Amino acid sequence: MRKTLMISSVLALGLGAAGAQTATTTAAPAQVTLSDVPAGHWAKDAVDKIVACGLIQGFPDGTFRGNENLTRYQAALIFHRLLTSGAMAQCGFSSGDMTVIVNGMQEVRTELAAISTRVGDLEKANADQAARIAALEEKIAGLNAGGSSADVTALTARIDALEAAIKNIPAGPQGPAGPQGPAGPQGPAGPAGAAAPATSTTVVTEPVVTTPSTTVVIGDVAPAAPTSNLYAGVSLGAKMTDTAAKYCLSGLRPTANSTKVGYCGTAGAMIGSKSVFGPIGARVAVDYAWGRNAINADVAATYNVDLGTNLGVYAGAGLGLTASPATAPATGNATDMYALGLVGVEYRVTDNLAAFVEGDGRYYLSNKGVGTGLSSTATTAKGFNGAVKAGVKFYF
Repeated sequence: MRKTLMISSVLALGLGAAGAQTATTTAAPAQVTLSDVPAGHWAKDAVDKIVACGLIQGFPDGTFRGNENLTRYQAALIFHRLLTSGAMAQCGFSSGDMTVIVNGMQEVRTELAAISTRVGDLEKANADQAARIAALEEKIAGLNAGGSSADVTALTARIDALEAAIKNIPAGPQGPAGPQGPAGPQGPAGPAGAAAPATSTTVVTEPVVTTPSTTVVIGDVAPAAPTSNLYAGVSLGAKMTDTAAKYCLSGLRPTANSTKVGYCGTAGAMIGSKSVFGPIGARVAVDYAWGRNAINADVAATYNVDLGTNLGVYAGAGLGLTASPATAPATGNATDMYALGLVGVEYRVTDNLAAFVEGDGRYYLSNKGVGTGLSSTATTAKGFNGAVKAGVKFYF
């Protein structure tokens, strides 16, 4: 009974020693010393027993690690060694011991079968590898003996063909010249020459005449293009009006004795861009005709052409509104819509400053206010009216 308990304890310790069974050899080493099972340890006799039977070999660092857990596969490896090493016949196990061992094998029979299969596969792989190594050694021995096998002949022919192909490869194009290297150190001074005979030498110094370099530029030189196509401008101009029925004096409201004139003075401002999409630009303009107390506001798309010098031309079309006092007998203010056509010329004085002159043609769709300048007194009358303006644009 005591021996059965000892074997059970040994197996329990074996199942608790994690990683102690990692090798696949079936024979115990000649001498195994486990550093962490010293003399006097309560389990030393049991550990020495299973080491002597070849079931436990310990870790590579010579430890047993009896306090670590053991996987079921490691337990199966212990039983596999027990079956294949002959320890069952050498270690004097009793029938009670065998019962405990058989029960333990039943517990890990699945893992034991897997280990047996892996061992068989490894043995077959080792046998196959040994056969291949033997065949390779035999072939190498034949080559060293100077045998003219078909393989050697074919290999020699391939090497000769490869060498011939390499020799026939044409030279590639010459690559670009690399950067010039730094100047090397100055060489040693040469031997001194023979002394020249003493002669009287007169040195004549002539004045050096320097001819100034003159660059002649023919035609206009265009300054650099503005840094941006955005601009803002101011202008002064005149708007057509009817001299037969309406008055427009510079800075004054018309009176009974006012001189009839055919235009109204205007002052205005604009903001826009020369290039919204390629040469297509856009601008918004507002001007005030003070003689008629009229405000004109319009928006237009423009097409801009630079002539390659300081000069540029543009044309455009858009829509606008005129707000002015209503035509008598109506009172209050009235708003009239017009279609706008324009053409202009600008001259760039500097990179960011240009002067311009522009003519506007306005076709009014109604005549409700005095600011239209149309001759008819009918509020539904339609007609053409023109304007001209000049000013400066500031590019930014």
